[in-house]
Amino acid sequence: MMKYSSEKEIYPDVIYWLNSYLQHKYPKSTINSYDTSRENLCEFIRRHKLSKYFSESETYVVKVDVTGVVIYKEKCFLAFVECKINSISLKDVSQIIGYSKVVKPVLSLIISPQGISAPVNRLINIYRRYDVLTYQDDLKVRIAKWNKSTKDIEISTLLPHGEHL
Repeated sequence: MMKYSSEKEIYPDVIYWLNSYLQHKYPKSTINSYDTSRENLCEFIRRHKLSKYFSESETYVVKVDVTGVVIYKEKCFLAFVECKINSISLKDVSQIIGYSKVVKPVLSLIISPQGISAPVNRLINIYRRYDVLTYQDDLKVRIAKWNKSTKDIEISTLLPHGEHL
């Protein structure tokens, strides 16, 4: 199987997947997904005239790889996907947890075609430290392996176990 040569190569497939997923989950909403890897989220929100939905948006000085925007009536929600081409490290998980604590998206997902590193596997699967993935109340960062062939996440690899997207 061909490997991705850069994170940027994954973005178009992930944007398409995220858009489809959000349209299925929020069928009465306006959905759009974007490559936001090259600009701070505060700039993206300002450029797309979404500031009225996010009073703290000027503090969103983070660069998320892919951002989904869900608009329903007078509300707007964000969804994040961080993409990695190497196995997902504790540093990678910490990065998206930090972004998610600041912005509080409805979905926060980190994916890689290589899956998770040995330390992440030990922390989550051996020591069952699902608590480290929580970023707000009952919202948790999800971790999954990305399948380049199917252009989808491998549901069997979704962490934490027993939860669904």
